[in-house]
Amino acid sequence: MSEIKIPIPTHPGNFWVFRHFEEVDSTNRVVSDLARSGLPEGQVVLADHQSAGRGRLDRIWIDTPGSSVLMSVLLRPKFPAEFFFLITSSLSLAASQVLESKFSIPSKLKWPNDVMVGDNKIAGVLAEATFDSEGAPRVVIGIGLNCLQSQSELSGLGRGATSIYAETGITLDLNGRISLATDIISRFSELYLSLGDPANRIEVASLYKRACETIGLLVRVEMVGETLVGVASDISADGNLLVEADSRVRTVAAGDVIHMRKTS
Repeated sequence: MSEIKIPIPTHPGNFWVFRHFEEVDSTNRVVSDLARSGLPEGQVVLADHQSAGRGRLDRIWIDTPGSSVLMSVLLRPKFPAEFFFLITSSLSLAASQVLESKFSIPSKLKWPNDVMVGDNKIAGVLAEATFDSEGAPRVVIGIGLNCLQSQSELSGLGRGATSIYAETGITLDLNGRISLATDIISRFSELYLSLGDPANRIEVASLYKRACETIGLLVRVEMVGETLVGVASDISADGNLLVEADSRVRTVAAGDVIHMRKTS
């Protein structure tokens, strides 16, 4: 394990601790253990491989060792829980912005947590919030970002996916992946630490909406026991997707969203 201290540009003297492992079962699990040991927020875990990684809705995350950025962060937010969805928004935005600035890869966000290049997913975010015995919140948020997968490897996943290599031909070695991870964390920390200010929360929500390509599309939403088809019209103040279907607006808190087409 190697350890790096990451300075936060907007908070001089504030450092987040970045730990790199060759393999763990799950970066979210490792960070959860760090949380239970009482460590402060800003603990970051990056792994070259996860043997038991998880995606959203308890799906299995499969990766080839050294092919991805697999990273989780411990947070102890001081703002109300109703705005925790903006933590996921902030990490998705940070990844999208870094892909653009570092590799000239244009990306958009798919509600609630995917980073997309065209119709293909390049990264996904998963956040888990819990409360300690005194009611203080902690959030463990993770990201999986495809780096080295070839087109043939991606086609074997059975769903639309892409990678930095597939988009640019750039091959990131270990140092390159660590540099990419620290760039994402540096940008994410700026966005996250701004969320304590209500005005900044409005700004981050606005940034997310502008980057979210789901809004304005005809979508199919697969939920437990129900499939909803309609137009994704907006995102609510608490982060839910608003879908116009059957002449009324439905609120979607969780589900698989399939983009069907743009509305006229």
